[in-house]
Amino acid sequence: MKVGPVDGSVQEVRDLFENHGLDLESYIEKPLSPLKTRFLIIPVAVFLFILFVLALIPASSPEWQSRFLYIFSFGSGTWICASTQLRFKNGIATFCVAMGLVLTILLAAGVMSPMEAAEAIKSLKGK
Repeated sequence: MKVGPVDGSVQEVRDLFENHGLDLESYIEKPLSPLKTRFLIIPVAVFLFILFVLALIPASSPEWQSRFLYIFSFGSGTWICASTQLRFKNGIATFCVAMGLVLTILLAAGVMSPMEAAEAIKSLKGK
């Protein structure tokens, strides 16, 4: 077992700390528990449901209805991105998830065509 510069068996390290009046527990950091999978599944389910509703509602639906759906889709997308960052601690993966979610929302709502989405991705890739 190695704690900082001290190397030895578990009992030797424990004895060294106790003989010098130090608390071993204050020097050892417990690893954080990983984010539970349900914190990824719940926002994805909400996001998919909102996308399904966005794709089905007619363009002439009341304005408050579409705003409500956009707010929930971006909210669940933000939750997915935060959960991805906490779970995997990878900024590039989180950025890719965020861009994918935004493009998916725009495609489902009919704001952007698939061709425009492909061009947007190509423009990001070229930078």
